[in-house]
Amino acid sequence: MSNPSKILIVDDSMVNLAVLDEMLESLGFEVYLANNGERCLLTARQVEPELILLDVIMPGWDGYETCRRLKADAELKHIPVLFLSGLDDTKNKVLALEAGGVDYVSKPFQESELIARVNTHLELSHLRYSLEQEVKKKTSEIETLLEELRLSYQQAQEASVLKTQFLRNISHEFRTPMNIILGTTDELIEDTELDTEQHTMADDILSAGKRLMRILTNMLNFSQQFNNEFTHKIEDFNIYSLLQQMQDDYRPLIENKSLNFELKANEGLPDVVYGNKAYIHEVLVKLFNNAIKYTERGFVRIKLEWQMDAPTQENGAHQCYCLKFSVEDSGIGISKENQECLFQTFSQIDGSSTREYEGMGMGLALARVYVERLGGDIGVDSELGKGSCFWFKVAVDTHPPQSKEDTTADND
Repeated sequence: MSNPSKILIVDDSMVNLAVLDEMLESLGFEVYLANNGERCLLTARQVEPELILLDVIMPGWDGYETCRRLKADAELKHIPVLFLSGLDDTKNKVLALEAGGVDYVSKPFQESELIARVNTHLELSHLRYSLEQEVKKKTSEIETLLEELRLSYQQAQEASVLKTQFLRNISHEFRTPMNIILGTTDELIEDTELDTEQHTMADDILSAGKRLMRILTNMLNFSQQFNNEFTHKIEDFNIYSLLQQMQDDYRPLIENKSLNFELKANEGLPDVVYGNKAYIHEVLVKLFNNAIKYTERGFVRIKLEWQMDAPTQENGAHQCYCLKFSVEDSGIGISKENQECLFQTFSQIDGSSTREYEGMGMGLALARVYVERLGGDIGVDSELGKGSCFWFKVAVDTHPPQSKEDTTADND
């Protein structure tokens, strides 16, 4: 059986106290009495009542002052106060509510009305208490969950730092001997008389070494990503020359796979633009490498589209161009499921140990980082078995940077 509700009655009239005490105790309430405001606060702190019936006209603190003091006390302010007074005018009712009361019953009161209001406010008080306890419980659970998440995030960050440092150390340690291997093999091919079989073997060593060097370079760049060591260097260059150079560089590889190559670039760009040439070139290389890797027959294509952006305060009131590069192929294509994680670090279309295509899944992740650091966007449109179109958008300026800050290391 639940404990009876505690009610504190405050009235300077002993007759009123006796009448209310007898009435409420007969209904099973636990009743406490006080004949002035000071004793009201003292008793309330001692017994923690669930409802206070408060008279208005009393010696010392009147009912309004007593209520204000109750509501100013952090431990008592939650207790509902029901005013019980012979003052029946609207002004006093308003004063009672402004002081913090929840209701006002005029004397002489009807017993049934008073009991109904007492029960109503007790029920509301119990509901409020239950709600507050539930809120406290949920708040505590949320705080615990947030702390667990914070610790998990901290552990993940620490693990990520260790992994990044490991990749950086590995790439640094391997690059020196790899450079020796590549240099020696290149000299062997150029300066030594080799028979056909030996020349083929040397070419294979050189090709494998270059592939491994690209992997090590990606690992180093990947580690730099988390250490904010990217260098954002702005320089002048010609977009069309950059694309033509790529075509020349990849021509032997394209011809070796008997692929058709097409370069489509919208004309009209200035001869010189300013931007991060190295980042743009690196993204194109990574996208083009992927296109050739996953295309056994058909075509690979590079497209350049552009539009002129209006001068703004952000670009120094200069004329800017938004460039959209697209690398299209007729290769194996990518499923919708794989497209969702394609630009994540170490993501691969086929992650099995028997996969046909090599790679560590860092190329596209780094391409995304480069593009985002340029304030651009990158994406893919593809259908399994029907080829892919990787694209990215970046802006270039028609004027050089205004200060050294534009060409310093990127430490965002």
